[in-house]
Amino acid sequence: MFPESLKKSTLLPALIGAGLSIFFIRSGFFSFFFLVPLGFVAFKYDYRIAWNTFSLAVLGSVLIAIGTASARGISTASAIWDNMFFVVMSAVFTWIIAPSPNMFAHLSPEKRFIAGSCAGALLFIGLILRTLASPVFLENFNSFANAFIMAHQSFGPDVVRNAMFETLTPEMILNTIRSMLLRGGSLIICVILFFVSHQISHSLVLIIRKERVTPFLSSLKIKPEVIWILSISLLLVLFTRIIRLEIPEIILWNVLVLCVIMYFAQGLGIMQFFIARPSVPGLMRVLLCVLFFILLFSPVINVILLTSIIFLGIAENWVPFRASKSNGPPSTPEAGDN
Repeated sequence: MFPESLKKSTLLPALIGAGLSIFFIRSGFFSFFFLVPLGFVAFKYDYRIAWNTFSLAVLGSVLIAIGTASARGISTASAIWDNMFFVVMSAVFTWIIAPSPNMFAHLSPEKRFIAGSCAGALLFIGLILRTLASPVFLENFNSFANAFIMAHQSFGPDVVRNAMFETLTPEMILNTIRSMLLRGGSLIICVILFFVSHQISHSLVLIIRKERVTPFLSSLKIKPEVIWILSISLLLVLFTRIIRLEIPEIILWNVLVLCVIMYFAQGLGIMQFFIARPSVPGLMRVLLCVLFFILLFSPVINVILLTSIIFLGIAENWVPFRASKSNGPPSTPEAGDN
């Protein structure tokens, strides 16, 4: 089943990486980090060992799922389908960071990241819609939602809030969740999952090698044409909303969200560029990072902060924030370039 590259010298790291990935996805609390071991192996070794690790992780996960399903009297097909998220997301992430030569390796990392995030979002939407249609899930969700609504209705004397919760129903909550996931929510989740996993795994490898951890986004430059895609998709979202074309509206929402994510990443890159300058003391960098996370988790302020970062990224279309004072604009890779 496995390529010849799976030799004794690489078998141990592949087994450890696969085992940790399976452990994380089934741990509950650490499930979000299940891609980190795969990324660590990919960055530390090469694409062959990365795909060997992926193959071992899939094999182990499927065997565990089938064994658990048999013990609980669940069908094998259902167990394999429930394991689909782990398999597909692991495959997409491994392809993003360690593509083999015959798997569109010529695409830039930015293009692979965008394509992988879109593919992961489609899978996520499919799994969520399947889950939302489950009678068992609907029964449990209705019980939870009713308890949540009743708890907030009886909490405090706020008349306006109580009136709002009186009109709220489990069906309204479920429809809101479904609408948000279809209109870019799934894409945002996949982008965050892949980006955080990439950053943690890459940083761990650099730390082990005693190399400096460089800001990942500080050189990211979005193509100027993206601003037109953003503007047109925004107008078309409003138009399809008015004439009630749901499917085109959902597609356009995802295009719009993708553009916003790209400009948000560019805005973060501008911030990283200035913070990472040699003239900024190390203590100041730490304080700025701490301040950023404090503001990020502060209600209302975090909305202003995130919006400002997006507009900062958009503004670089006209203002060269990262231009060199002596030699003009630096040569930086553009998202989507080969």
